[in-house]
Amino acid sequence: MTISVKDQFKGFLSTSQIFAQDGIFGYPSFNTFEYCSKAFDFEPIDPPAKVLGKRMEDFFAQYVINFTPDEILVRNEQIIEGKNTVGEIDFLLRDPASEIVSHVEMIFKFYLFDPESGTSELDHFIGPNKRDSLNRKLERLQKRQFPLLFHPATKELLNSLELHAEDVVQKICFKAAVFPPLFMKEHVPKQINPETLTGYWIKAQEITPEAYGENLFFIPGKFYWPVDPRVNEVWKPFQIIEEELQLLLKKRFAPLIWMKTPAGNHERFFVVWW
Repeated sequence: MTISVKDQFKGFLSTSQIFAQDGIFGYPSFNTFEYCSKAFDFEPIDPPAKVLGKRMEDFFAQYVINFTPDEILVRNEQIIEGKNTVGEIDFLLRDPASEIVSHVEMIFKFYLFDPESGTSELDHFIGPNKRDSLNRKLERLQKRQFPLLFHPATKELLNSLELHAEDVVQKICFKAAVFPPLFMKEHVPKQINPETLTGYWIKAQEITPEAYGENLFFIPGKFYWPVDPRVNEVWKPFQIIEEELQLLLKKRFAPLIWMKTPAGNHERFFVVWW
């Protein structure tokens, strides 16, 4: 399978901000435009990282450099106190016209909406393998990542840039793809941007030959997850994909599935082991 870096960059741009309104989390959003004519001729550089989050940070940097007037002052700068790493500043950006400096935290997540997880609506947004949640991520942002700008150990970095923490605007670029369960796939939770709804999820016992046997499938690697499945050219029948799926589920890994129907429609869904 060959999926171009351009298609991956397009997937990054096409993924929406998780919150329906700017500032709902308490910090203004740093918004990117959706993939459009501005980016048609742009050839992104293939990020060296193989971890999805780091690749998306690289695409964010390429977006800033090529499609905004902002200058990147700092990127993924670790803040160290003594022998300990206190945290990491994702990006410090300067607008040359206004000279305003922004601290931008860049997050890219895939969340499943599970009504049985947690007690509040935000608790219901979990990672496909239940290793993280939206609530925990927001708590970490509020208690660790944004306060890091004011940590004494960050002062040396700010001094080198002739900046004061009080003058820096803190922003968030929180892109996410949300997958409700199949039985409520049209449900849009409160506060969540409806444009983040990307597909649905089902349990392992629900993907049967009776329900899915007539379709074609592909299981993309994780850093292809943001890509539109319509660009894929390699499709496999149910019998083959079922074998691949079972191997992953036995390892307690919930994969993303791309599906092509006989009518030529495309769907994205997760199959969970839990």
